[in-house]
Amino acid sequence: MSLIANKGMKYKFKTALCFMRLLLIFPGIQWKNKKLMMDLSRWKEILSIDDRDVLSLALLMSKYPEFRNLFLYRCKGGFYKRWVKFVYPPMDTLYLDTPEIGGGLFIQHGFATMIAAASIGENCWINQQVTIGHTGRGRPPIIGNNVTITCGAKVLGPITLGDNVTIGANACVVKDVEPGAVMGGVPAKRIR
Repeated sequence: MSLIANKGMKYKFKTALCFMRLLLIFPGIQWKNKKLMMDLSRWKEILSIDDRDVLSLALLMSKYPEFRNLFLYRCKGGFYKRWVKFVYPPMDTLYLDTPEIGGGLFIQHGFATMIAAASIGENCWINQQVTIGHTGRGRPPIIGNNVTITCGAKVLGPITLGDNVTIGANACVVKDVEPGAVMGGVPAKRIR
């Protein structure tokens, strides 16, 4: 058997195992949840996964703990959510404590990440070791659509990030950011 054929067999076997595991939670999956489907589509696009939704979901749930946390966030409470946590343990250093998160959120390397915004728009991208939250006074930040917050950045206080904003690595944002801006530094200043 050639090496290429062997790799193909391994992929099919791993996919089958992922799918069998997904069957344990399959009856409760909310296929009509628009935000969950936007999440699934975005993750498939970014990670270049070219399978049907059900197989893609099986792969994402098995391989990406960040996606598990997002899936659990989208789940309704109760027994089903506890069952999903048992079958697919979430990443324990990624916290999603935001009342409203738009569809299409992508979390890359969610290690040591705290996401506690007032709201997050659609198609946002958040990297590792990001902190989004309040300063002890007032509300937490409001984050617009298509916002990218890169590794180590801090977005703090009752501020608003407009649409299409990029926050650079290790930046500390404590003031409102207008749409389309690129911010960097401590304290963050507009770069572009």
